[in-house]
Parts: sequence; C-alpha cells; structure tokens
Amino acid sequence: MAAPRLSRVRVRVPPTNAGKVLAALMVLCALVAATALGILAVRSATRLSLRWDEWAYHIPIAAIRGGLPIPYDMNDVLSRYQAFPPLPELVQGVLWRLTGSVNATGVVNFIAFGIYLGYCHVALRARIWLVALVSLTAPLVLIHTTVSYIDLFGNAFLAIGASSVLYLYLFPDRSTRLVLVGGLLGLVAAAWSKYQLAPVAVLLFILFILVALRLPRPAPFSRPQLATLFVTAAALATVPYVQNLALHGNPFWPIRIPLPVLGDLFPYAVDTAQGAAANRPPALAGAPGFEVFFRSLFEIDVPTQYPNRARWIIDQGSTNAGLRMGGFWVGAVVVHLATTISLLVLRDRKHGLIAAAAIGLMLCFVALIPQSHELRYFLFIPLTLAAAIGMLFSALVDQRPRVCAAVLVIVLGLFSYMAAVNSTYYELERIDYATAARLSGAPRWWALLRSGETYCAVDVGAVAIMLTGPTMSEYAIVDRSSEALCPSGSLILTPAGLKGRAP
Repeated sequence: MAAPRLSRVRVRVPPTNAGKVLAALMVLCALVAATALGILAVRSATRLSLRWDEWAYHIPIAAIRGGLPIPYDMNDVLSRYQAFPPLPELVQGVLWRLTGSVNATGVVNFIAFGIYLGYCHVALRARIWLVALVSLTAPLVLIHTTVSYIDLFGNAFLAIGASSVLYLYLFPDRSTRLVLVGGLLGLVAAAWSKYQLAPVAVLLFILFILVALRLPRPAPFSRPQLATLFVTAAALATVPYVQNLALHGNPFWPIRIPLPVLGDLFPYAVDTAQGAAANRPPALAGAPGFEVFFRSLFEIDVPTQYPNRARWIIDQGSTNAGLRMGGFWVGAVVVHLATTISLLVLRDRKHGLIAAAAIGLMLCFVALIPQSHELRYFLFIPLTLAAAIGMLFSALVDQRPRVCAAVLVIVLGLFSYMAAVNSTYYELERIDYATAARLSGAPRWWALLRSGETYCAVDVGAVAIMLTGPTMSEYAIVDRSSEALCPSGSLILTPAGLKGRAP
C-alpha cells in the first residue's frame, strides 16, 4: 500500500455545533503549540546551560566527536565515558563545527523533538500540535528541549519506534513503508544514543517483528524484504556494542551489565546498581527498584516545593527529599494514561485492552532497569503517550467530536497550567560561551595562564574545559583527578591557584 498523501490525512470536522466547537479548539491548540515551539526553538539556540554534566563531559565529548581543535585533554576518570553510544554527541560536535558556536550543542534535543513531532504528523497521522502539547506537559520533556544534556535526543527516537509499533498494531491496514522503515530507524538511533534505552529498544524490536508479521496482505514489503529490513536494522543497532566488546571486552563498557552472574563475566568500571541506590532519597535507599520507579512515576511522597530549587529541574537533583524522583508530573501521568486507555477502548475494545495491557507491561519492564526512577533517562514514556493520544484523536474525530473536544479541553488545561508553573523554562535569555565562562568564574583562571605552557587542572570540576580561554584555543589544559597523574613538566593548577610544575 502506498503512503497516504497528506491531503487524505486531514481531519474533516462535522458541521455540527459540537464540530464547530471542536474546530475552534483545534485552531486554538495549534496556535498555542506553535507559540511554545517557536519560543523553545529560539531558547535552544541562544541559551547555554551551566549544569555540571554538560560541561564535564557532554560538551568535551562533542568536541572530540566533532574533531574540534580545542587544546583540552579530558579528565582521566570521565574519559571512559567516550565509549558510550556516540550519536548524540556526534551530532552536537558536527553542528558545533558547522556553526562555530558551542550553543549548537543545545539545539540537538530540539531537533530530535522536532523530528519526532514531524514523524507523528506525517507517518502516524497524529496532529503535530496535539502531540506537542501533550509532550510538553511533562516538565522534564520541556526542560530537556533546550539543554546540552542528551536524554531527550535518544528518547525522541525511541518514542518513534514505540509509537510505530502501536500504530501498526492498531491500524494494520494503514501500514506504510515510512512507518516500517522510520520506526526501525528510530530504534537504531535510540540504541546509538543511551545505554539505558538499549533494553527497551530490544523489546520493542521484538514486538515490531511480531506486529509486522501480522500485517494484512499485500503489505508494503514482502516477507523476504521484511527479513532483510530487520536483519539490517539489528546489525546497525549493535555496531557500538560490538565495537566496545572488541575494544574493552564489554559491550556496555564501562558499565557492569546488570544481570546476575553474567555481569561479572565482563570487565567494568561502574556498577550502576550501586549508583542507583545512592541516587535516590535516603528513605528509599533499600527499597526495590521496581517500587522506586512507580513512586517516581506517580511522584508518591515527592515534595511539591523545595527551599532552594524549582519543583522540577533538569536532573531532579540538588535535594535529599525526592532526590532524582519525579519529573513527569503526577497529574499529567494519570490523566494521559487514562485518556490513552479510554481512547483505545473507545475505538476498539478488544485491541484497545490488549494495547493498554502492553503499555502497562512496558512500564513494568522499564521499572526493572537500573536507575529507572531517574525519569530523565526514560522520556520516551510521555512522548509515546502523546503520540498515542494524537493518533487516536485523528481516528475518532469524525465519529466522536464531543469526546475529542473534551480531550482538547483537558490537554489545553494541563498544558497551560504546566506552562505557567514552569514559565522560567520558556524565558528567552542570551547566554553564549563568553557569558557562560564569566558566570562560571573562568576569567579569574585565565589571568593566571600563559600561552605556550601546558597546565594540569586538578580537581577543578566542570569548569576545566573553559580554562582553555576566551575562544577555547588560548591555553593547553590537561584535566586530571590527582596531581600524580599530571604530565611531567606541566604546571599544576588547583582550586587554590598555581602550585608549580609536575615532576
């Protein structure tokens, strides 16, 4: 079956009073979504964030991936994270090199989010404005659209894969080559982006095969073509893991594979199971990860305000109470889950209940992954719910205009409330590298440095790469965790100032 033209995808609202109200709501929602997306696009390109992760390793690794000639030798401890799946920082580095601005590293999440929205609109027949409003109701999705963290990047592609599986199951007669190829490419990109996403991508890949095999004949691809497509996608997805196995003896280097017995068969430097126990509220230090995930998802016992930070921040850290917990907003989680299940059952009771059960099982599967309570690693959850609501809305709008109007009222209300609560993340403020360096205190270090020398920065934190100078090219910096690791003859630079030369 050929891919449907966009003209066939357009929703025709019945010319009734309910239809007129629905049409007005659709126009209003489209305008609100366009405004929000426009603001976030500008913010992502103009405002550098100053969070630790970005400057400690995302931006340095992006410079390495992009081949930028910055005289900076990455920290000896953090350098092992160069083995992580390379795609997000590679895209960051390429954009940085093409534009000549480190601000480009903050655009990649918005670009991936835009690809996800465009895919939902073109391939899944889900209105782009509706999917955008539902997605941005989750605070962590909103926050991550404009930062140099890479969590939203991989999750946007994983959501493309997950929503494609759901679409093919619900609408097998609408299967197209775009959905089959696009969904698989989404899973490949997700596997190339984050270790935490790999188990989910594998499960979705299996479901993808099962759903594709039940497509009615004639399908967009023959069975041999489908087999070739799946084998090719699987081979592409495993490239970073095969490379790590060859270079480090562990496909997930430097992470310990979180499986009994099997995890100890491969060398590792980091055990995420231990880290996950430390990065949670003290009261939940010994609780099972499964329980902690669902407490985080529904923000059970998670504070609604903090004395020293906003309710939702980029990593949900900087606190003991509610440490690394929550971020999707319990109101949106409950309402969007209920809306998705209701629309699934309303459209097709049998298949809708099966799909709803599959969503529940998927959440249980995610709960078993280490660090699952840190929801920024699993942003595909609200994105997939948004895509589901969008595609079901389009399928029901002709027959159920009142229901669809009620959905839009709820979505618009939830989005408006969250936009008001999180208004700071819609503020436009120009922060380029010079401003970021000044705010981080780098100029006071520059006054101590001379061109032609090599400086060994010991335990100076995420500011280390900024010590390379006003244009990131003036001073040669080697970042090390201890003086014993400094290169011979380099000048040692500590938080207290210059200390002398390394022997």
